[in-house]
Amino acid sequence: MKSVFLFLYYRPMKTEHVYIHFPFCISKCPYCDFFSVPLNDETIHNKYIEYLLKEIDNYDPVISNELKTLYFGGGTPSLLDPTSLKKILAKFEINARTEVTIEVNPASADLGKLISYRELGINRISIGSQSFLNGDLKTLGRAHSAEDIYECYENSRKAGFENINLDLIIGIPGQTTASVIYNVNEIIDLAPEHVSAYILTFYDNTPFTKKLEKGTLTKLEDDTEIEFFELISGILEEHGLNRYEISNFSRSGKQSKHNMNTWDFGNYIGLGASAHSFMDGRRWENPESIENWYYSVINRFTGYSESAITDEITLKREFVMLGLRKTEGMSIDSYNRYFKSDFLKEFENKLDHYFSNKTVLAVDGKLKLNPERFSIFNTIVSDIIF
Repeated sequence: MKSVFLFLYYRPMKTEHVYIHFPFCISKCPYCDFFSVPLNDETIHNKYIEYLLKEIDNYDPVISNELKTLYFGGGTPSLLDPTSLKKILAKFEINARTEVTIEVNPASADLGKLISYRELGINRISIGSQSFLNGDLKTLGRAHSAEDIYECYENSRKAGFENINLDLIIGIPGQTTASVIYNVNEIIDLAPEHVSAYILTFYDNTPFTKKLEKGTLTKLEDDTEIEFFELISGILEEHGLNRYEISNFSRSGKQSKHNMNTWDFGNYIGLGASAHSFMDGRRWENPESIENWYYSVINRFTGYSESAITDEITLKREFVMLGLRKTEGMSIDSYNRYFKSDFLKEFENKLDHYFSNKTVLAVDGKLKLNPERFSIFNTIVSDIIF
């Protein structure tokens, strides 16, 4: 991908946002579609860290001297030992203003590790809780128990973390109104700063989808999933966790800066196997094979795959889709400046209908989706942009 190599090295600006993918897991969850591999060989783990450090050096000319966000995702980043994490963090300039997040599995983050993470400069923890019912967790194939979640959360507070996210999955087979209410009430009692709530997706070729096709697993009705999601949303908002994006809720000032940069169409560099990057309208992804990724790091970008479609029409569609995910909406002026065009004129024919029935609103320079229509977000946005 020599074109991107030259593009990166001759661009005038540097990115302030970095994502690092750690693909190793204790075991792969049957619903997961992310690239991950079992951590059963410490040698592979050490080699991965070695090449990750080399890749950071490759990108050094285009990474800002002072980061705004650094995000460790996976996989299970909490399998990273503090020594390896220290080596990675030493490659970046971070300070108290930098949002440094690490995703943790409750079964792999004890108090000692969490204390080390906090001392190294990580200031935001995202706990992959998913449910507080052991029956749900067993269905999902998770490696942790509900008791592990409580312990991990308590230990995170003891370690000094003041910014904690809890993940919650909606639409787990067998889930009921009572179990949904129980889960959200457990979250309210713990009082995290942030909650990410997602409806379970059945991705192609995953064990979950294969069970669904065989009839050994039953998916909840779409209307039931939406009903559960709206129920959870209402309870979270009643308790000060305000919805700022379709699937994300936070207390004041605790929105995920990493995610907001993505929804604002900001630049970011992704490091590690299968990581994605976006810089000035160009997207590319690292190889989804650790060995191929090793090769690409050594050969400085050779073997990376650039998205075949980075034309202006596609970028405009992405800009609108990402912007409308936020409750504050998409900045019309930002769109106009980015594409040197007039958004309202460009999409006039598609928007008139939605303006007239107040499904979409134009308020204070922002294009916003009526919050009461978030449940049909995909339908509305697809109609506008296609």
